[in-house]
Amino acid sequence: MEYLGPVYDLLKLKEVQFIVSGNDYLAKCLNPDHEDSSPSMRIDKSTGATHCFSCGFKTSIFKHFGILTNPVSVKIAKLKDKLLALKYDSDGLDPLDGTVPYTEPFRGISTKTLRKFGAFTTYKIDELDSRIIFPITDIRGKVRLYVGRHVLSNANPKYVNYPKHVKIPLFPAKLEEKNTSIVLVEGIFDFLNVYDKGLTNAVCTFGGSTLINDIRTKIGAYKAQGITHVFILFDGDIAGSDGADRLKPLIEELEYIVEVIHLAEGQDPGVLSQEEVNSIKEYTRGKSRYIE
Repeated sequence: MEYLGPVYDLLKLKEVQFIVSGNDYLAKCLNPDHEDSSPSMRIDKSTGATHCFSCGFKTSIFKHFGILTNPVSVKIAKLKDKLLALKYDSDGLDPLDGTVPYTEPFRGISTKTLRKFGAFTTYKIDELDSRIIFPITDIRGKVRLYVGRHVLSNANPKYVNYPKHVKIPLFPAKLEEKNTSIVLVEGIFDFLNVYDKGLTNAVCTFGGSTLINDIRTKIGAYKAQGITHVFILFDGDIAGSDGADRLKPLIEELEYIVEVIHLAEGQDPGVLSQEEVNSIKEYTRGKSRYIE
């Protein structure tokens, strides 16, 4: 079995509940003054550095639990991550072995949409077994990574990125139709649901924090495609609302017109109905026409 490292070991030792989210673990905030009702703290898998995107609290899990760490080992972990990222950024990924196209609806997403975005399964890679998998491509059309969602809703981790140490692009990096706006959503199934229902200028961020960490490169690339207006449609919870509000001024600094669309508490784009998506589509396109 693959060794997951000292950060994973410490979280398990201290019985910190977490889920895997890309290159981070997502847990409730360690700030004793923050009553975190939903996980809003990201913990770097390699270094243990933490950042709560709800209250802004930053620390290290090693410092928090009073454990000394070797700064050299942390630097080595960061260097390995950078070298892996450089390799995949330049070359793209080869097709995986044993892939089988996914040919039936999943969680209300039509077969047509799943096929369009290359959904498949494979039983040749242990990490991706029992998952519906999507190839995530960059603006050149090269596959940067594969994102797999477990077919069981209560699986942990629910999502797996393969390989692990890759910078995740916004998806799709290139829009099919001419638009003046994009609608940012957080998760791949948020994206698939609204796209399946006609919101074809939706873009998946794979989590607000991944966008914050590289916002100029990721959002700036849409300028050349004629995008002038960015709508943020995140989950209807505290973490989603706070994340959207934090992103708004950062995207505005890149000279976009930005608007946050707040969903009701407990609602998220992945479960919006056809009528709700039609309403958002009509609203955003009306605004886009206004700014053309």
